[in-house]
Amino acid sequence: MKLLDKISSVPRGELSCITELLILAHSCFSLTCHMEGITRVLQAARLLTEEHLAPREEYGLVVRLLTGIGRYNEMTYIFELLHQKHYFEVLMRKKLDPSGTLKAALLDYTKRCRPGDSEKHNMIALCFSMCREIGQNHEAAASTQLKLIDCRPWEESLQDVPNLKKLLLKAVTLFIDAAESYSKDSCVRQALRCRRQTRLITLQLHFLGSGQSTRIINLGRQDLPGAILALPRYYQAAIVAEAYEFLPDWAEVLFQQVITRGDFVYLEEFRQQRPLRPGLFEEVAKRVKQHAPADAALRNLKRFLTHCEDIYTYYRLAYDHKFYDVVNSLLKDPQTGCCLNDLLSN
Repeated sequence: MKLLDKISSVPRGELSCITELLILAHSCFSLTCHMEGITRVLQAARLLTEEHLAPREEYGLVVRLLTGIGRYNEMTYIFELLHQKHYFEVLMRKKLDPSGTLKAALLDYTKRCRPGDSEKHNMIALCFSMCREIGQNHEAAASTQLKLIDCRPWEESLQDVPNLKKLLLKAVTLFIDAAESYSKDSCVRQALRCRRQTRLITLQLHFLGSGQSTRIINLGRQDLPGAILALPRYYQAAIVAEAYEFLPDWAEVLFQQVITRGDFVYLEEFRQQRPLRPGLFEEVAKRVKQHAPADAALRNLKRFLTHCEDIYTYYRLAYDHKFYDVVNSLLKDPQTGCCLNDLLSN
């Protein structure tokens, strides 16, 4: 305790010795849970740093004092000092951090005190092989790019397509980098999320490149059903749905695309990626009845039902919609007739 009172008059030649004594004193006070002693050590360490070590540019001793005591939250003034004196990088030597607490303190410091310094954040994370943190930083930067686009009305952004493309390309590059960093740390869910965002922005760039004004980025949940219905291809609808983690009403989508518009290319794309379950045919057929279909819609429904692999569902829906030629064909077919007769008899 007497030594702590004499810090202000420390001779220059004894700085190294005093530094080690303070570290030892802190260790002793910590072992005995002597809170007053710990507080006095921290006060003395700050006094030693600000009045002796920093003025004499003894930054090696400053680092030794910081890492020896190890109370990083109470000693952030040293982080700030080393940052100002361009000596910050020395803290990223792995031999200084055998317990791993320093790297966490460095990241916390950059987040709280240097929130805009993404370069330093990435440098710290890269030095300590913290791929997850690098991924988080890239993903946050990409999201910021999308927010910048969202600050302007979409119609206004379309007045300057080259700049809009530039912002989107920056965002997609950041999402790609984020996905790669997450993958290195086996963060599968986060990497998949970034890859889905990458596909979404790439599709938006495709629309812009082909002169289309369709907007699929920065959509609200209430906008998604209409946006998905408006897309002419299934793969496009799937990209949007996955990016927003949204489950569309596929029965409604197929009703609009296949039954109403007669787009069987859409159906073919759909069936290559998703199972055509009996319930899906029932839901689509129900919508046909609800909308008083025209002849074209009935023809499309009749063709649509041929893709139903559940024979009984196919028969029942064909009968409900008075497709009697289909009903008779199913009953007469040797492969389906026996099965249907057994089911109908029961």
